[in-house]
Amino acid sequence: MIRLTFEQKEELGYNTVRSWLQPASPYGAARLKEEGFYGPDRREELEQEFDNVAVLLEALADGEAAVLSLQQALSGLKEVRGTLAACRERSLTEAELYELTAFCLRLRDCIRRAEALPGHERLHGAGFISPDPAIRILHPEDSSRVSFYVEDARTPALQEARSEKREIELRLRTEAEAGRPALLEARQEAVRKEEDALSEIYRDMSEALRPLLAVLEQDAEAVGRLDAAIAKALLARRFGCSRPVIGGESLVLEDAVHPQVAEALKTRGRAFVPISAELPRGVTVITGANMGGKSIALKTVVLNTLLALSGCYVFCRRTAVPLFENIELINRDFSNAERGLSSFGGEILRFNEAVSRLGDGLSFIAMDEFARGTNTEEGEAIARAAVSFLSKQSAVTLLTTHYDNTAALAVRHYQVKGLKKLEELPEGTVSGTGTDRLRLIEQAMDYGLMEVEPGTKCPRDAVRISRLLGLPEEILQEAEKAR
Repeated sequence: MIRLTFEQKEELGYNTVRSWLQPASPYGAARLKEEGFYGPDRREELEQEFDNVAVLLEALADGEAAVLSLQQALSGLKEVRGTLAACRERSLTEAELYELTAFCLRLRDCIRRAEALPGHERLHGAGFISPDPAIRILHPEDSSRVSFYVEDARTPALQEARSEKREIELRLRTEAEAGRPALLEARQEAVRKEEDALSEIYRDMSEALRPLLAVLEQDAEAVGRLDAAIAKALLARRFGCSRPVIGGESLVLEDAVHPQVAEALKTRGRAFVPISAELPRGVTVITGANMGGKSIALKTVVLNTLLALSGCYVFCRRTAVPLFENIELINRDFSNAERGLSSFGGEILRFNEAVSRLGDGLSFIAMDEFARGTNTEEGEAIARAAVSFLSKQSAVTLLTTHYDNTAALAVRHYQVKGLKKLEELPEGTVSGTGTDRLRLIEQAMDYGLMEVEPGTKCPRDAVRISRLLGLPEEILQEAEKAR
């Protein structure tokens, strides 16, 4: 089970990316909200979801007009599953019957447009059953106009009541004042008879609808699945996302991007450096200086993994994602302050919880700067011991750290390239305000990953960055002596 708090999903960018999915109907919105993550027991369902997105991407490529026309029709559907449930228990009201009539008529139009899509027959879970039997009950004249009115001739009792009411209303137009009270009383009685006749008709209609409720609910489910898949296909086309390969025991990402960060960089005239990494079973460590992009690399890996396991195409050129039994993220947790815990205490508690859930299935554990909240000597010892422990578990673990000896026990070690581009800056450009200097350093920073030997020392860019940011030279010289 994937156990991430709302705040963690928010920090990873997962909530933002999922919010970019724009379903047209309440059924698509509910499907996306309830979809959750696909575990090992739902592999076939996950692959079918990817198949649906693939079919819809093909349909968009063939000509997006048909897909957009379907989306427009889906937007006219209102949520009626509550009304369908009510129909099982009682007779529906006139307003509810109108609601179902509108749904069935618009659903029929949606089905017509859906079945016109190229490749519709290859879609999973998007097969519809005609709502015509329900329409014959609700809307006997079967016009395309969305309306609900019970004709006089539906029953003799209704015809008699309405005929009587109309006759009285005609007389009321010419009746003298003295005779009006009796006529008004008679009209009131005719209205009561009409309401009784209509109540009986509504009861009969509701009864006739009950055998069809399961069909309408199935169609609503199909609408939701189709609508959600269209939203995923549109997002995948917008960003050039790819279909992940599911299975195996190694998490592989080639040219992975964090779209939220990439969009922010784009507004500043910069581009996101794609990340490539292979995380086999065991512990993979990412090292780098502060400001070097370790946390962004971790977020990029975790975000794309979560998207893949929620049925979305991913922001990578190529991806292979195992069907993890559990996914755990151990990072700063803002809720710990409310529980009276330090950041270090919260990390240890979270680590204990994650370890207690490890089982026979493959887990994924991501830890951002684990044990950084205590003194360096003890923090490094704890991080190193955690790597040693996790390397023996049934888990793929990703750890970012600036502790030297931690990476020595890893199966893979990546470093953020860091200030490799500094020499490309024109001479004398590292000047100006603090904000100017930060921007220049960002331009000089290479956030890409390179694989190094597990025991390779972490980069030492902190003093260099501090100098570039204008820290007094006296302090810097003291810091260099202490290194």
